[in-house]
Amino acid sequence: MIEEILALREKGYSFRKIAKELKTTVGKVQYRYQKYQEEVSTKQEAMPIRLIQEVPSSYERDEVTVLPQSPTVIYAYWELSAALRQMVEHQCRISWHELPKHLRVYDCTMLQFNGHNAHQYVDIGIPEMTNNWMINGLEPNRTYIVDVGIWTRQGSFLTLVRSNAIDTPRSDDAVKGLHVHAVHEWKEGTASEPEWLEHFSTYSYYETIK
Repeated sequence: MIEEILALREKGYSFRKIAKELKTTVGKVQYRYQKYQEEVSTKQEAMPIRLIQEVPSSYERDEVTVLPQSPTVIYAYWELSAALRQMVEHQCRISWHELPKHLRVYDCTMLQFNGHNAHQYVDIGIPEMTNNWMINGLEPNRTYIVDVGIWTRQGSFLTLVRSNAIDTPRSDDAVKGLHVHAVHEWKEGTASEPEWLEHFSTYSYYETIK
């Protein structure tokens, strides 16, 4: 009945004329119409508010960022644009989803890092469609840089994007890490102040490689 009422209201019929058309009373027509309006209002109030501007799923940038999580853990997240992926496919002559994706984590503590002179590095295979990773098993108070890249058919690692340099925090027990002995002597009072590197963040020391 409500469908017929709505259709007649669309045509401009009054409740009295609708009641006559449907062979019912004006009161019944008004009651059904009012109930319908209340139901529509309730549904609209229950609907979640949509943002005027939704956050895009991608900004089409080529970048990787790393953040410290603990003395032995850093968190990396990245984005690779469609243009970069297409270029890699063209160069490697293979579809993007078939290329093995890896993170390469460099220990570049106290180095003017040039991409080849790290103290050591480790490769981490990452699943397809992944854009973030928690990297565990690192050393406290060291400086790390992370590359996102692929392995080519020729067996070489191709860097696509390189992160900022990040320092892992010093551990509470201070049994590992850079300048542990200098800090221990300062805490014990055998040194008047820690060595100069304890006063400065290595972020500034490595700014040129970001």
